[in-house]
Amino acid sequence: MKTFSRVLDLIIGFGLIGASGITFLYFLINERFEWIPETALELTRDQEILERPKAKKCSECHKDIFEAWKESRHSISWTSKTFIEASENRSKEKCLPCHIPQSVQGEKPEPRIDLRNEGIYCVSCHFIDKKMHGPYDLLAPPHPTFRNPDYVRSSFCGSCHQKTFKEWQATRVEDTCQDCHMPRKKGRLTQKKGLNLLHKKRWVADHRFLHGKITEKDVILEAGWEEKLFNLSLQNKTIPHFVPTADNGDPRLYLYIKFFNDKGEEVDSAKEIIAPQQETALPYNKKINFQYRLFNPVSRAVIELKYQSAWSKEKHQVFSKSLSR
Repeated sequence: MKTFSRVLDLIIGFGLIGASGITFLYFLINERFEWIPETALELTRDQEILERPKAKKCSECHKDIFEAWKESRHSISWTSKTFIEASENRSKEKCLPCHIPQSVQGEKPEPRIDLRNEGIYCVSCHFIDKKMHGPYDLLAPPHPTFRNPDYVRSSFCGSCHQKTFKEWQATRVEDTCQDCHMPRKKGRLTQKKGLNLLHKKRWVADHRFLHGKITEKDVILEAGWEEKLFNLSLQNKTIPHFVPTADNGDPRLYLYIKFFNDKGEEVDSAKEIIAPQQETALPYNKKINFQYRLFNPVSRAVIELKYQSAWSKEKHQVFSKSLSR
């Protein structure tokens, strides 16, 4: 029997017919679903969901969240070429817990054996003790759903992103990981016809787990001349963790400086690599200073900052600035 048919049977069983009945049912489901006997709800359960299903099964109801997740790095945490190469064909055991987690619950998870190609998927984060957990307490006919406040706390993300979580903690900024990387908008939790109308609209998080873009508003440049010295500083002004940040990957900022004389000829250059694995990443709201001694007459400097993610060889420009003497 289809889930929606079970729901209809439940409605008829309560004798909720007509506009007033529908209004009461809507109130009951959204505000007082604990009044509904558990024995009645068990008739609507989908046993396949209660046995750690594939993400495709979840998509039958949560189509929008599923489509967003498919765009995320989480969905390819086990299958991406970058991970396979960096983990020496998945042989590094320290990588497995966070790339194929059994259950994420605020502590470093255990790796799972089944459905590894699903990566970090719905069940990894939401399935605990044969029940679905999330940011809301609500009635979901196919499966039990329970509110867990950890889903809107940075500590949940810290299960795997431990280094970044500690960096965030040190900033004492109130915005959580989810505020920046899973921004919320009002919408339906489910899209399946019939079931999508059971609940009122709620704040739904973006399950693309947005990486975020570093701009010149985030990293502030200050530079100036001092006789035969060129002084430069970078300050991570807005991002409440180190930039770049990673527990094991190798994202990088590249700082390029070229020096030119009065004729426009390049007479010197410098390059800095700003990366977590080299312990040179930019901490939050702190100036990091660089100084260069000049041996040739210089009248202009061109400064470029480029970003390279851990999974790409492409460098994206953050800013490019020219400073005359």
